[in-house]
Amino acid sequence: MAEDLMDKVFSLFSGEGLTDEKQNMLKGIAKELGQSKYAKFFRVRSEETDPSFSSFLFYVYKMIFPIKEFYKDIKKIAKLRTMIVESCIDADIQETVIRLSEANLNEKAKSTPPESLVASIQKDIELLSSQFNHDKISAANHRYELAGALEQLVKYNFLGFFKKFDPHFADGSFVIEPKFPAIKTILIVDQIGEFLTVTHLLKPEEDWVSLLALLKACNGQELANPEQFKTMIKTIREVHASKILELMVQYTLRNPVWQFKHLSFSESIGESWLVAKKSEAFGYIARINNAKKNKQIKALTNQIFESSDLVRLENYTEQFSEPLQKRNVDYFYYAGGLNYLKAFLEDYVEKEIKEICDILLIRGQWTNSTMSMEMSDALHRLAGTSEPIAKLDMVMSDDGAEGSRLRASLLRFDRDPTQARIINSIVGKNNGDALEIINEAAQALIIIGKHLKNLIEDIQKKHPELLINWREINLASKEPLAQRMVADFKRINYFVQLMHLCTHMENNDFTNS
Repeated sequence: MAEDLMDKVFSLFSGEGLTDEKQNMLKGIAKELGQSKYAKFFRVRSEETDPSFSSFLFYVYKMIFPIKEFYKDIKKIAKLRTMIVESCIDADIQETVIRLSEANLNEKAKSTPPESLVASIQKDIELLSSQFNHDKISAANHRYELAGALEQLVKYNFLGFFKKFDPHFADGSFVIEPKFPAIKTILIVDQIGEFLTVTHLLKPEEDWVSLLALLKACNGQELANPEQFKTMIKTIREVHASKILELMVQYTLRNPVWQFKHLSFSESIGESWLVAKKSEAFGYIARINNAKKNKQIKALTNQIFESSDLVRLENYTEQFSEPLQKRNVDYFYYAGGLNYLKAFLEDYVEKEIKEICDILLIRGQWTNSTMSMEMSDALHRLAGTSEPIAKLDMVMSDDGAEGSRLRASLLRFDRDPTQARIINSIVGKNNGDALEIINEAAQALIIIGKHLKNLIEDIQKKHPELLINWREINLASKEPLAQRMVADFKRINYFVQLMHLCTHMENNDFTNS
């Protein structure tokens, strides 16, 4: 077995087993190698790489070493991204960006009504989109792709290459230029192929001077002399264009169709910057709307509830949403609304609203039984929402099936972000259940409110049409029925508005304010 393997290896490098076509192609490659401007890089007879190639790599390595150190700093790379985009921004765009900055908007908010401020922000968002247009986005993307091509070069494993000659070679040591002996090309074909890969995107006609200026601004000092750097890029391109390195590998491997791996960059840094700026502005609008919404919620709760103690849920709560929001996963969107619903059921439905509905439905003599049945059915459905609320809150407790799973996933989340899928699944299901409960209750309240409104109008008529015994049933009430119905109708109306606010996402629309 070992002898067979050695025979195959010997056959590969001796040319045995090659077709006539491949033999002729290899002869052509040998001829091209001899005629190349960089023929000195390769010794055809011995199939060795000449020390001049290693010296060429050392020349490149020495030139780009400071840039290599720069690219190790994540903070500097992030700063470079920002500066590349900013380098493509003109004065008009900069003015728009400043107007949309949080500091400027905070100052403007002191003297500008929310509706006007939102309109102004929306106008500037549209303006920014038109100013930072396709051409500027393309320019930013191209400049960053250029920085990405440079990054590939500086991350090339120069150290690993030079250690093949000197195991004690020190990274970044340029006091004495090392002496490189010739080396069998078969031992470095992988390194040659990788070098071709990381250099094929480098072109002298690109704006390297501007990129180096940005690197200097990010780093605080010059990383490479622009003229010397441009000369290096030109030399690399000449070596690449000569195909000398490609031919060396093809000849050494007896593979005339060998090709290096091609890289491509498609970085949407321009689009990402624009999306980020617009998101920040929309986020500010959401904060304005949130403040307005919270103000409306507070006003409605003051109108609806007499008690200040409105915390009724223990597990499906806004407080438990905080650790979820910090991890950018789904949270309990409807916790506030469901909590208010539970309070409303306990404080008013089970007492005042049930009592007045019983008087109207049981003692009242209706001229239209369909209307009374509709109101009665709505009351039963409303009262029936207490049980599913309690069940949902219980299942999210420490001992509940879903609550225990959710807390376990949260504990594992920081070291295992894939837990987000489980968290979103659990929370999503409960949000769906909560919204269904709220919608069902709101629909029942709307029906009850509609009939109360009709009855309020009916009791004021000289000849009532819906109930014919108002005087009799009025005696069954501790307070005048008309007064109670008006108060209950207002409370129900306010509460339906509250549920609408608690279950709808912001749409930045002030037209109905």
